[in-house]
Amino acid sequence: MSPDVNSHDKVTQFVLDYPEAELVFGVVYAIGTDYRPILDYLTDNIKLSGYAAHSLHISDWFAEGAERLGLMHRLPDEPEYDRIASRIEAGNKIREKTRRQDIHALTAASKIFSTRETDDQDNPMSHKRRAHILVSLKRPEEVETLRKIYGPGFFLIGIFADEADRIDYLTNRKGLDRKQAQELIEIDQKQTVEEYGQRTRDAFQMADLFVSVAEKEYEKGLRRFLRLVFGDPFITPRRDEHAMFLAYAASLRSGDLARQVGAALTCAEGDVISLGCNDVPAPGGGLYCSDDGDNDQRDHKRKVDSNDVRKQEIIDDIILAFSKRFLPERDVDEILQEGRALLKETLVSEVTEFGRSVHAEMDALIAAGRTGVSFNNSTLYTTTFPCHTCTRHIIAAGVCRVVYIEPYPKSLAKELHSDAIKIGGEKENNGRIPFEPFLGIGPRRFFDLFSLKLSSGYAVERKLNGAILQWDQRRDSRPRVPMTPTSYLEREQLIHKTLNSIYSFKQDEHGSNVKTTGIASQDGSRVLEARREDGAPGRKLARMEDRRAGDSSASGEERK
Repeated sequence: MSPDVNSHDKVTQFVLDYPEAELVFGVVYAIGTDYRPILDYLTDNIKLSGYAAHSLHISDWFAEGAERLGLMHRLPDEPEYDRIASRIEAGNKIREKTRRQDIHALTAASKIFSTRETDDQDNPMSHKRRAHILVSLKRPEEVETLRKIYGPGFFLIGIFADEADRIDYLTNRKGLDRKQAQELIEIDQKQTVEEYGQRTRDAFQMADLFVSVAEKEYEKGLRRFLRLVFGDPFITPRRDEHAMFLAYAASLRSGDLARQVGAALTCAEGDVISLGCNDVPAPGGGLYCSDDGDNDQRDHKRKVDSNDVRKQEIIDDIILAFSKRFLPERDVDEILQEGRALLKETLVSEVTEFGRSVHAEMDALIAAGRTGVSFNNSTLYTTTFPCHTCTRHIIAAGVCRVVYIEPYPKSLAKELHSDAIKIGGEKENNGRIPFEPFLGIGPRRFFDLFSLKLSSGYAVERKLNGAILQWDQRRDSRPRVPMTPTSYLEREQLIHKTLNSIYSFKQDEHGSNVKTTGIASQDGSRVLEARREDGAPGRKLARMEDRRAGDSSASGEERK
């Protein structure tokens, strides 16, 4: 007699739609951010969904790692300035020694692995209903590696605190003087030129959720985020989230050689007026597009970035003029090579005015004007903080609010237009235009968390026979996009075995041989219909409905 079909079907469902999957949360924030209330609130809300929360502080392993590599033998725990500075140094040195920018993410994964139990064959087992919280990530490579390891089960949370609040926290709560606090913040911001230094700013923009420490805004944001993660079908995007998602969608059209930037312009009621991206303008209005075929004259078609070419010409002109006057005896090629290296990180390298692309913010403004739509008192959403050139046009256009995700350190908007714009948490407004960091669900996980049917996880329903399906966080929590503990090869093998079982012979209650055939329905249930060997209809053997682990009643999507 063949193996029991129902048992195989349960196993198949458990592996392909794992209802008790682990989750991994990463946290990223700048130095001086008071993250602990947010961590506590995150932990408590994870527990509301029936999950155990396990926090791992990455910097706790720096002393061990530095000692094993022979770098540093002791990291001071006090005073606070030395404690923080020594751990920044240790983290950087460990990256440099191992030549791995993601070494701390690898260590985090190793620490999680060390907590696992093994089965009878000494295979590691997954933790059921556990969330690991990694505090804190400092490099984009760390985020990328964790996403490769944990796939859709990894979520990054970016915590925003403006500089004034961070200085206040370091001085009034941690006992640093103002000079020390400012030094630490500058270290955190300026290590982008060091190959193995911190890249907090770059990691922050990769977040799936953005929250702020100000006025406990994070409580509402985290609560809403976790309900989405665990399958609440009734949470929909806020206006800011929807507009920023459209800005990111617009950015994907860009063929710019440097980066893709998108912008969305909305009216006071939140309706989208126009979209824009950074690319080369086309005659007649708008930008070149891939539809233009041979007429497409964007930079990737010309195979050169005109701004980079012009910057190099400026740098070479400066070097040659200087060397001709002061170093006439030196070899020209030699001094050009040395001079280019010296000027690489100077303000000359930040020149942007010789590029052919229209910036995304400008494209959105021009597109609205070209169609005759007023954008006075509008809100501009941009994936990157506006440059100073775009800022002056934003001010002149009558935009009343700007929302951004990625900081842009080369922008001189604040220095040049402090009279007209207000950055972040500045208290006084005085009629200035607020430039605000984006808060909410990041565009990257928009489909996974908001779509009923197009998520890469399971589909959800909101009603049954016209009646609303009730969703309860304590009862119905189940990861919307589960992280399965098996590889695709293992899942294929399981399906192969299951199909062999489904198409095998069984006996009914009369002792007659019957052959079972599996018919998979769209919602994941399987109706197994039996046929006698002579072709006569047999009884229906089984129907396996989608059940949630640990709950013998119907799943949340099927309840009234």
